Amino acid sequence: MPDSLFPVSSIPSGIRTVYASFSGGADSLALLVCLSELSKDAPWELRAVHFEHGIRGAEGLADAEFCRTVCEKLGVPLQVIPLNVPENMGSGEGVEAAARRLRLDAWRKIVARTEKQPAAVALGHNADDRIESLFLRLMRGSNLSGLHALHAVRRFEDVLWLRPLLEFSRAEIEAYLAERGMTAFRTDSTNLQNDYDRNKLRNVVLPALYREFPRARAGIRTALRAIADDAAALDDAADEAFRRAVRRGGLDLNELKRIPSALLPRVLRLWLDGQIPDRHFIERLRDLLNTENTYTSVGRITVEGGGIFLWKKGLLRKVENEPLEPEEPVLWDYRAVPAVRFGKTVLRFRGEVSELDEMPSGTDAVLFDAETFPHELVIVARLHGDEMKPFGAEYSVSLKKLFTDAHVSAEDQPLRPVVRNADEPTEILWVPGVRRSAAYPVDPSKPFKGLLFSSEPLVDVTAAVIGGPDGRILVCSRPAGKHMAGKWEFPGGKIEPGETAEACIRREIREELGMEIAVGPVFTVMEHDYGVKYVRVTFFLAVSDDAPSAKDRQGFRWVTPEDMESVDFLDADRPVSAEIQKKSKKISDIYNKMRRESVIWISKQP
Repeated sequence: MPDSLFPVSSIPSGIRTVYASFSGGADSLALLVCLSELSKDAPWELRAVHFEHGIRGAEGLADAEFCRTVCEKLGVPLQVIPLNVPENMGSGEGVEAAARRLRLDAWRKIVARTEKQPAAVALGHNADDRIESLFLRLMRGSNLSGLHALHAVRRFEDVLWLRPLLEFSRAEIEAYLAERGMTAFRTDSTNLQNDYDRNKLRNVVLPALYREFPRARAGIRTALRAIADDAAALDDAADEAFRRAVRRGGLDLNELKRIPSALLPRVLRLWLDGQIPDRHFIERLRDLLNTENTYTSVGRITVEGGGIFLWKKGLLRKVENEPLEPEEPVLWDYRAVPAVRFGKTVLRFRGEVSELDEMPSGTDAVLFDAETFPHELVIVARLHGDEMKPFGAEYSVSLKKLFTDAHVSAEDQPLRPVVRNADEPTEILWVPGVRRSAAYPVDPSKPFKGLLFSSEPLVDVTAAVIGGPDGRILVCSRPAGKHMAGKWEFPGGKIEPGETAEACIRREIREELGMEIAVGPVFTVMEHDYGVKYVRVTFFLAVSDDAPSAKDRQGFRWVTPEDMESVDFLDADRPVSAEIQKKSKKISDIYNKMRRESVIWISKQP
């Protein structure tokens, strides 16, 4: 056996911190020993991480103690992270899947908090793990890229993953340890149980295969290398196809039509940041691509647990899950309340006008006769059998046809507002974004006097109530040149198409303040009309130990809840600051819980 299982060149140049995942098993022990030896003359620092899942009782605690003892002997700093994996996942998520999800989330936080960037995470997967993954993926119907599941070097979910042991079998790794007199390592008792597919494959199926076909192991490893080469070639081709297809945050359907079928799932995976596309979604998309004209068709593909995909004018976009149930009716006294929201549309009364040139440009605006128009309106979704006589038409048309002509899909129609006369609800006056009715036109033979209405999209934004190490909360002032400059707010920003609220707040805080945050629960949701725009703000509780930097020329300061009373907040943020003062004790408890569940250091050598 060699002095080291892998060379120092296995660590990419430029890495300054390597985190070794250390379970205490033979694979992770060999990985840690090799990295410890290499780190003495390497330009990177080595740290070990052990996850205590909280599901194996005394055995799991003994694993953590073993890891602590080994790391003290090797002089490697160790982090122990309690994951507290629930044994009964109400969502249907299994224990193994929950553990993987929690580990991935923990790794993202660890790498983001690294003082010396960039960092990488080293895992102890070996050649036998690779064969097991091949069979598991084969039984799931994976393509070549899926069959090549474990990569020596790969970036995923903002983490650079290293697997230096992939060319070595478990037997070779244990022999390496035995030569060094390191025969004591931990064995997870759950790995001996055949309740899970991987264990059954490892303990029963593959041993039987190797007994019957002694050359199978070597042949499969050779095939895996060929699969890796083929998958790499297809992935390179998918990269080029993706660059041609991506447009304005979506995918050009006409470009997708031109690419070979084998590249479609790979292009979608690139677009979805590594998420493996659902088989049913790919089938629906292929059906769409087989239509004659994707530029004129509109519609929606809903993926269970995976979001909503809309296409219109030849562009496929992903949007957040949104309710498909009709909104509750809204009674609108437009003179008393100038703006109301229905779904994601904001309706606005702009007042009386006496000149046609007062019509606003660049927005959906309508004009009605001021003398005869009703004083109250009711806004409700389209009802079965609804008809309206459009402005300039000679006869009534069903709303269903008007929606179809305007390329509004059947799934979107329950979210669209229909404005009616409150005294005569069957009388439809206006369908924003579609058509206005012929009712209540301005009489050109009389002095001009009209009521002007317009519609606009709701602006969805996020904000973070960030608790610092000392419990104070971060607030920022709006920079010069921006709307309402000088006012104070909780940092955040606008949600981009296809972006989740949580992903948005992480991105905004990183871009605006250079901080990584741990995002907690939603604190509150507020709506506010600024006149120029109507916003809905989702406020998250978050914690961070990073120091903010003014990347957007904004001011910032840390304040206690009691100090917030003297801060000149934006109108949308002022009620939130008052709520923070009322619930400061509860918020403090949540912050403390979030910090406890992030990272615990049990051994830290210089």
